[in-house]
Amino acid sequence: MEVFKKSSLPRIVISTYFCLHGFIFSSWASRIPQIKDKFDLNEAELGAVLFMLPLGALAALPFSGWLVHQLSSRFMSIATALLYTVSLYLIASAATVFALSCVLFGFGLIGNFGNISMNTQGIAIQHRIHKPILSSLHAMWSIGAFSAAAVSGWTMRMGYSTDMHFMIVSLFAATIILIGAFHLIPDEGAGDEGSKVFTLPNRKLVLLGVICFCVAMSEGAMADWSSLYYRQVIHQLNTISTTGYTAFAMCMALGRLAGDRLVQSFKHATILKANGLLILFGMFISLSFHFPSMVIIGFAMVGFGVSSVIPIVYMLAAKSREMAPSVALSAVSSVGFTGFLIGPPVIGFIAHEVGLRTALIIVAVLGAMINILARRVRTSDQL
Repeated sequence: MEVFKKSSLPRIVISTYFCLHGFIFSSWASRIPQIKDKFDLNEAELGAVLFMLPLGALAALPFSGWLVHQLSSRFMSIATALLYTVSLYLIASAATVFALSCVLFGFGLIGNFGNISMNTQGIAIQHRIHKPILSSLHAMWSIGAFSAAAVSGWTMRMGYSTDMHFMIVSLFAATIILIGAFHLIPDEGAGDEGSKVFTLPNRKLVLLGVICFCVAMSEGAMADWSSLYYRQVIHQLNTISTTGYTAFAMCMALGRLAGDRLVQSFKHATILKANGLLILFGMFISLSFHFPSMVIIGFAMVGFGVSSVIPIVYMLAAKSREMAPSVALSAVSSVGFTGFLIGPPVIGFIAHEVGLRTALIIVAVLGAMINILARRVRTSDQL
């Protein structure tokens, strides 16, 4: 029982927090078509509104690592998780485009703080139990995202409004967060390095940061635009418009669940190169064929391609010899989270000019870039 309390319970709680974070974000992403219709936005206007998310994340970048170090990842994980639930409901409650933009700015800011807090807490738990768990934690985020996409589709079929949907999700998530709040652990190994607001990364971390940015931008684009693509380009009904994103999220979760075993069997660079090719060819299939089944297959391939990249990048970053693990992780994860939020508005602006199908070619290009950059990940980076 003592082992369970000291080891298993904190891992279960932080896994749940990751799951809820993904569930909340995916709940928002799955309802973007309805929010677009609510304010009668075109692609460019929607892109401008979505751009408030990365602006919020960028505003948090200079302070996130420092604040998490000062207040502890335990406190920040709890606080940001609760604020994330509140901001979700405020998105649905926004009465004007300006109000929506302000809330999305806060949504991005809180999300960035939460991302760094939870990963830092995950590393602390990983050190305590002497077992790698980052891949499984990110799998829980994916499971949350997949579950939310399925739940969102069900709420639309049942005729629930966005307001009612988000209120139920917020209340449920807040309850779970509070139940588990007392079981997270204090940070371990925090030193002077962790208190620095900014530290210049070495070449290895720059490479990892660029790879993380590419895959996170791809994931963000899929999260926000796959449902619209399925509805507007493939001409599917609102009630099944989340099918494509559900396939993407489900396969991303499955890939991350297998991530720990893959890392034990193959070199990190080999896995990253394969991930890039899956993203490239998955988008090629989705954009080349007009049949819903082929689009789903392509989105599923992209999900598998995205799945292992960020956990591998985080594991490599945490092994940095020149920076404390928490500082290195904060630097790489912040860059990646920015890419996650920049992807959707960039796709929106381009889609307004040349169409959504053409705009999504960017995701395929990002997959090719991951494949190329992975060739520069040396064996020594795994030590």
